[in-house]
Amino acid sequence: MKAKLWPQSRSGRWSAGLSIAFIVLIVLKMMGALPFPTFAVAALGLAGFIAGIAAIIGKKEKAILIFLPILVGLLIIFWIAAEIIYPH
Repeated sequence: MKAKLWPQSRSGRWSAGLSIAFIVLIVLKMMGALPFPTFAVAALGLAGFIAGIAAIIGKKEKAILIFLPILVGLLIIFWIAAEIIYPH
């Protein structure tokens, strides 16, 4: 069985696309080229996380790029938790 790179389900493609968009936008934000609120960019990552969970549970998606949104979403959740626990 060959592992597929790109997800086949619609929610899987959405989750991978949203996570890629999150990564690109957060890199642009860190470089100072994007005057956009960070929470709006993080919302893209969380939406990809939710769509990725739906693709894995609902559609039994097993593509390699379906795990990128899960990783991104977990990092965002840990970042939000750290901001709440240790505000600055």
